[in-house]
Amino acid sequence: NDAVDLDIDNDGIDNRNDAGPNGEDFTRDHDNDGSNDADDTDDDNDDILDVDEVGGATGTYRYDHDNDGIWDSTDTDDDNDGLSDWFETNDGNSLTGQFDHDNDGSDDNEDDDDDNDGIEDILEV
Repeated sequence: NDAVDLDIDNDGIDNRNDAGPNGEDFTRDHDNDGSNDADDTDDDNDDILDVDEVGGATGTYRYDHDNDGIWDSTDTDDDNDGLSDWFETNDGNSLTGQFDHDNDGSDDNEDDDDDNDGIEDILEV
């Protein structure tokens, strides 16, 4: 599992001190918290450790909010309401926006239980 492999390219140099096998820059700081991703245990500041997430700083890879068997990272309609995720979150000026997967009126970034299953997101991975 590359998420916990301390030497992804097996060259004997720890990932923290090595450009990756494809030239990745391990000095990035995705969450702008002042700690580079190589040293940060939670690159996206979502309170879920990177080793518990697939893809590190993405935050959505392991979620399947609508329980349809398709992870949100590849699901084009995470809440199965018939509207594409892009359409629901596009603010008309960019491709950014906020999800409310359980339709409770709270954006997921403010909601402690995005899928409204009674288990806080921080405990689900």
